[in-house]
Amino acid sequence: MGSLNRYFDFSTGQLRFLTVLCSIAIVLALYLFVKTYATPAPDAPTLPVILGDQKTEYTGLFVLDPNTAPADSLELLPGIGRVLADRIVEYRLHSRFSSEIDITEVKGVGPKLFERIRPYLKVSRP
Repeated sequence: MGSLNRYFDFSTGQLRFLTVLCSIAIVLALYLFVKTYATPAPDAPTLPVILGDQKTEYTGLFVLDPNTAPADSLELLPGIGRVLADRIVEYRLHSRFSSEIDITEVKGVGPKLFERIRPYLKVSRP
């Protein structure tokens, strides 16, 4: 603090007050910085809520067409591993998925798994 007094003539009390004031300013700046990046922006997409209503269509954060999606993209679906993704690719070589429910014809995709992956599937009509 002595080096500051080389340019200014502050008393010891004034230097302490200046130190406290600067410390408060730094703490407030850090708080505002963290608060800005901790809260989502107002235009941020919300996560989907799946209620199981049959009449309403829900979509996930990403949507795949099982007729065209590569196996590594199909593995991103919840409950789909490498083997099941390969089965889906093998199935579509012989038959086209005409709707999302057709994926249950693939061995290993049952009703429960279909309900989990349905928000992420979208079959595009030719």
